[in-house]
Amino acid sequence: MGFGGEFSVLELDGTRLTAVTALVSNGRVEVTRWLSAVLPETVAVDDAMAVGHWIGSEFRRAGLPRGRVLLAVARGDIVLKQLSIPAGADASDADIAGVVRLQLVRQLTMPLDGAVIDYAAGGEEGAARLVLAGAMPAERVAWCRDVAKAAGMKLRRIGLRCFGAAALLADLSQRRAGPVLGVSIGAGSTEFVVVDDGQMVLARAADLARPGSRAEIDSFAERVAVEAKRTWMSFRAMRAGVEGPVAVALGEGDLAKRVAERCAAALEARGETLAIPASVTCPSHMPESDRAAAAPLVGLLLEQVVGRPTLDFANPRKLPDTAARRRQLAMAGVLGLILLGGGAYVGASQKLASIEHEITMLRERESKLRGQRDRMAIDHARVTHAELWSGARIDWMAHLKALGDQLPEPSVARLEEIRGRMAGDGVFAPSGSAYLSGKWTSRQVGVFDLTGVMDDRRAAEQLRDRLLSGGVYAVEVRGADVENRFSLELSTDLAAPPSIEPPGEPPPANGEAKPAASESSEGGKAPKAKPAPKKAGAS
Repeated sequence: MGFGGEFSVLELDGTRLTAVTALVSNGRVEVTRWLSAVLPETVAVDDAMAVGHWIGSEFRRAGLPRGRVLLAVARGDIVLKQLSIPAGADASDADIAGVVRLQLVRQLTMPLDGAVIDYAAGGEEGAARLVLAGAMPAERVAWCRDVAKAAGMKLRRIGLRCFGAAALLADLSQRRAGPVLGVSIGAGSTEFVVVDDGQMVLARAADLARPGSRAEIDSFAERVAVEAKRTWMSFRAMRAGVEGPVAVALGEGDLAKRVAERCAAALEARGETLAIPASVTCPSHMPESDRAAAAPLVGLLLEQVVGRPTLDFANPRKLPDTAARRRQLAMAGVLGLILLGGGAYVGASQKLASIEHEITMLRERESKLRGQRDRMAIDHARVTHAELWSGARIDWMAHLKALGDQLPEPSVARLEEIRGRMAGDGVFAPSGSAYLSGKWTSRQVGVFDLTGVMDDRRAAEQLRDRLLSGGVYAVEVRGADVENRFSLELSTDLAAPPSIEPPGEPPPANGEAKPAASESSEGGKAPKAKPAPKKAGAS
């Protein structure tokens, strides 16, 4: 089945997001939509979830599909090695993978267990086969997957931007029959690729961001030319005796032209720019700067259209498993133990099934008894509460007699109205987690409202003092402080009052001097009333 359908390719170079959506059909690539945006300062680049949510929102805003997505990463994110493997024509893929693993172990600075490795077989050089191998830190691969997941994308491939640039330069290198040094200018970095006979043989990256103004173009082109010369010298060290390259800058604008001129002068070679190939169509209103930035992304689709070997860190080739033989021996030993212990296992299984059945029956019985116990506890609580509530009693006559004994002489104060009410309830005090270990107690409160008139204010004060000192009632003064009236609220939790000492001599008549003994150190203020007990239930 050929490579085709609608794909989205994206790249986050520094803080610049570049993405295109293209329709691949019949060997052609048609760009239908594109996107260029800058990561907000409030989003941390190392926060994969935040970056993914932002990219997803930008895709939705621009109308780019997220069903089949290719993620391009910069050359600086991976370790890329050109390997020469002494393998004949009959060497299998497993043989090549084993040699790639062995050579990478010697050359990589990171452990293989902490890296995702993929490789692409190239051409032949004498009796050796050329292989381009790459290793990407597993943390970086996980970051890419988390970004795609947070953005709601279906990640199909993690590829290299330099491979896309090389795919665009492949046809030129084959027509020229010599190496081509390509320059791909990105938003945050610039990449240099050497393509020979249609295959990328070298790739480098430099932290040279695309200039933000025309005044910076010349100085930028000078720095790019220096890095281009370093790239070519590295390639000459690998391939002695090759002819000078053609310096090609991807793009058609003034920046690409100036970069191509300065690179050609530094390499003493011919320089030119490269536009989007004829097999790729872009919207006519797409700006040249966006076309240049999207060119490597389109190249990643082109290399799959033509079936070029490439790297994919989302679906890497499997390296040989050196521990497979040990696992096979271990599995064979386990199988022998299973066969030897099969009879014992069957017998134990039957006994275990019998025990489990018995346990199931006991659990069902326990559940039934537990339900009966819970229902009994509920009924007991209802009955006990009702009995305690209905059993609350107040001996009204005894309280009325006790209060009557405390009232002053009618010549001093006269009671106009007395009212009584009662609140009763049952209170449960838990103890531990079991209901039966708790305790029920009754609680009742009797309240009396006394209202009357007086000829002397001291009579009401002395009445309140006597009631408080008796320890039976809590006393609160109700209503406004009127000179010739009193209104008291008495509350008690006693069903019947004990005997209270009756009042002594009546207070002095109006106009007589107040005895010194009646004055207190508090300036003659009435003692503070005892707080009323908490009322519960209905009266």
